[in-house]
Amino acid sequence: MMNKQLLVLALVLVTAACTPTSTAVPKLPSPESSLAATAVQPNEPALSATEAAGALWLQILSPQDEGVVNSQPVEVIGAAPPGSVVTVNDEILIVSGEAQFRTILALEEGPNLIEIVASDQNGNETSLLLTITYEP
Repeated sequence: MMNKQLLVLALVLVTAACTPTSTAVPKLPSPESSLAATAVQPNEPALSATEAAGALWLQILSPQDEGVVNSQPVEVIGAAPPGSVVTVNDEILIVSGEAQFRTILALEEGPNLIEIVASDQNGNETSLLLTITYEP
């Protein structure tokens, strides 16, 4: 576990030193914002899951847990504290200064598990597990 934490910390430091300034991206809601249900348009992300561990938090905006999709790949969009490290099915991402991360995943027909883990420099970790069903 300690080696994993050291690797994550090293990755955060190296990436932060090598990352160019980001382009403008829309702000995602903070974890404190209201989670009231709203109508969602087909291409508009919906808040599907939030998890917190101390100061570390994790929001998944899209796809929605237990969702069914008929096209792929699927874009995973979420939020976590800036500079934290997020893995999405073992793909390592560094959260931008706007507290946002996103990646594209290919799906197999039927149920697909998406494991999302956020960690910070203090060794805190929080995770979510989504099930997305692909029906072509």
